[in-house]
Amino acid sequence: MAVVGDLVLLGLAFLLAPVFAEYSKIRKKAEKGFNWIAAAGVLFLFAGTLSTSLIPATLAETLGEFYIRELFYVVGWIFALIGTVFGAYEILTKK
Repeated sequence: MAVVGDLVLLGLAFLLAPVFAEYSKIRKKAEKGFNWIAAAGVLFLFAGTLSTSLIPATLAETLGEFYIRELFYVVGWIFALIGTVFGAYEILTKK
């Protein structure tokens, strides 16, 4: 299980990756890959914010907050893996 603060920082890092790729002119070579990576960042941010006090305790217990957070955490890693594979393929095959 990941710590909540770590998930938020991970989400921000994944959201900043396409920004730095845009500055270094790599993003246009691998647009699809960086879109997947940005989506992974959004999922990590959402997973990190599920444990905040914004959600009432009774609702969190009803929804099974732990399982939902872990679900978004795992789906975020799957998106990150897909984005990495797409990005590497697109960068290596484009001239």
